[in-house]
Amino acid sequence: MPVLDGAIRAVFGAAFAPLLLDGTLHVAAKDADGQVILPPVFADIPVKGHRDEVGDRQRADWNIPDRAVRLIVLQAGATAAPTLDDEITLAGGRWRIGAVERDPAGAAWILTGMPAR
Repeated sequence: MPVLDGAIRAVFGAAFAPLLLDGTLHVAAKDADGQVILPPVFADIPVKGHRDEVGDRQRADWNIPDRAVRLIVLQAGATAAPTLDDEITLAGGRWRIGAVERDPAGAAWILTGMPAR
């Protein structure tokens, strides 16, 4: 269970959102069986976040490919959680989401993304 929930998460989000970049989570539409509709159709959700600069040693330790990025996305204010079917536009690029983690406090998602195009 995350440390931050409800009102505390909202306060945390209000404090940090002005410091973060505007971004867009592109949520893939799914059919009744939960399968992504092809060709993909996306609903855009505004988010706040930043690109985490990963050094060469961290890439090796965390098994992150050369072209991949780590993105930290604030949960407060987001109306949908990212999944591996989604994409995100943040920090000057559009990324296919390859991994989704939650920070220990439950205030942000930590995403690994590959260039979408």
